[in-house]
This record gives sequence, C-alpha cells and structure tokens, in this order.
Amino acid sequence: MPLRLPESKHFKVEQLAEGVYAAVASEQGYAICNAGIIDIGDRTIIFDTFISPKAARDLLNVAEQLTSNKITHVVNSHEHNDHIRGNQVFDSDVDIISTELTREAITRNEPEEINTEKETIPQAIIDAHNKLETEEDPKRRRDLTFLVNYLQAMNDSHSELKTRLPNITFSRKFTIHGTKRDTELIPLAGHTLSDIILYLPEEKIAFLSDLLFVNSHAYLASGSPKQWKQSLTEIETLGAQVFVPGHGPVGRSSDLSLMSQYIQSLENIVAYMIKSHKPVEQAYLEPVPPPFDTWLSPDNFFVTNLKFLYNMQCKG
Repeated sequence: MPLRLPESKHFKVEQLAEGVYAAVASEQGYAICNAGIIDIGDRTIIFDTFISPKAARDLLNVAEQLTSNKITHVVNSHEHNDHIRGNQVFDSDVDIISTELTREAITRNEPEEINTEKETIPQAIIDAHNKLETEEDPKRRRDLTFLVNYLQAMNDSHSELKTRLPNITFSRKFTIHGTKRDTELIPLAGHTLSDIILYLPEEKIAFLSDLLFVNSHAYLASGSPKQWKQSLTEIETLGAQVFVPGHGPVGRSSDLSLMSQYIQSLENIVAYMIKSHKPVEQAYLEPVPPPFDTWLSPDNFFVTNLKFLYNMQCKG
C-alpha cells in the first residue's frame, strides 16, 4: 500500500526515495522556497526552513510524521530570507548548519532587512494588489499573484519573527553519517557568495536550493553568474539523477543545462544592449526569449537580472 503523504497548504510533499522527501512550495502558500526532509536512519535532517514560521511549523510536523525520528540538524543553504526564517520553530537543541560566510551574512543583513520590510511591505502589498486588479495578461497576473503572496508571507511573520543563527559552520565538504545513509553537504557559490547543496550519493539525489530554478526566473543579483555556471558544471560531475531546486518542481539533469542556458542567454542580451548603445533603463523593453517567456517571474526578475548584468559588464 503506497505511503499516504501528509498535506499542507504551504507545500506539497513528494517522496524521492525511502525516507527522502521534497517539500515543494505552493504558489498560494507561505513556504516560498522548497525544502527537504532526509531520514538518515537514527535522525532526521531538514534542508532549508522557508520564509514563514507558519510554513516551517507544518514542515516540522510533516517531518515528525514521516520519519518518527528526532530532528537533529537543519541546513541553511544560503543567506536569503526565504530559506532561513523558519529556523526559530525547531527545538533549541537542533543544530543549524551553514557555511561561515552564510552565518556572517545573516548576522549582518537580517536586522536591517526586517526593519526595512516592516516600513515598506504594507504599501508594497497595496501597490501589487492595485496592479493585479487592472492586469489582464494571464502570465503577468500569475506573477503578481505570487508577488502578493510573497509579500504577505513576510508581513504576516514579522510579529513573531526571531532570527536564529546557524551554530555550526564549515568551509569544506561536511558529511553527516547516519545508520541508513550518509549525507554530504557541499559548499559552492554563484547564487550568493556561499551556497550549500545536499547530496545523497547512494540515491543520487541532490538538493540544490537556489543554484537551480525550474520553470521560474532565477535571481542573479546576489552572486556571480560566472561562479554559478561553474558550480552547475561541478554538480553535473556528481552523477545525480534527481535534482530538487530552490524554486519550482523537482527536476532532472536537463534542468542543469537549462539553468546555465538561462544565465548565458541573459548575458548575451546584455552584451547586445551594450554593443547597440542601449541604456540600462531600456532593459524592460527587451523581450523574454523562449523557453523562459513562460516561466514564473515574481517582481519581474528578468528585468532585475538584465540591469544587474548590464552594470556588471560595464564595470568589468
């Protein structure tokens, strides 16, 4: 009899192997990013904790139902708020793991970001709602609906939000040995200055967080496109067959090359803009090339990425 998977309005649980699960964010929920639940035999590991404590509590409950083990480790893949703000719902004796650079970035950036959000997000929600009311294009309506939900997820969490920092950091490959399986945490870079992937060598499953976006525009402006493409090449050498992205449905190896193609396509657009003496302000006029024109683009990441790459190429 197939295992009946727990349900949450914030995410959908997908079983990838015995004891290995992806929590794939719902566009209508408060998870925003994807997460992982890994039963290593005698313990359970959580990979990323969502943007909202509400969604993280569901993740905690689901993990306890699926594994019946104590959660001993939570991994923060990188610094961005949608991957770390659920940390606070886990018991104080649960270790939070990240790279040293990620811990430093959370310590440095989170207080200011939260204060800024409290001041700006209420109006941003109103503005997004107003755009949504007048927008007729189905693709843009989907983008705006997701944006509203993302803003509300942050806004609703502020009253209870407490930043919990990682208490274990590393800089080289970190392996957690369990009675059922080993889990490798591999530091890379590209989406930010410091990203972690979680790899299960026996099952050939890789949780890539935001080094991979599937059917969704990536956010390039916090990292290095060159390093990102190099990291994707390194990931290909692992021989994994299943890839859990930071955003979007569970992918396959073809999605790695498509992610590299996305970055390269935007770099090519920007190179042509500069060669044609187009100012950066005209980035919003550039058409989104296929197949990326159907991808989710919250807050118009496509234009944000073009502006970031434009300024980078001009400086470089």
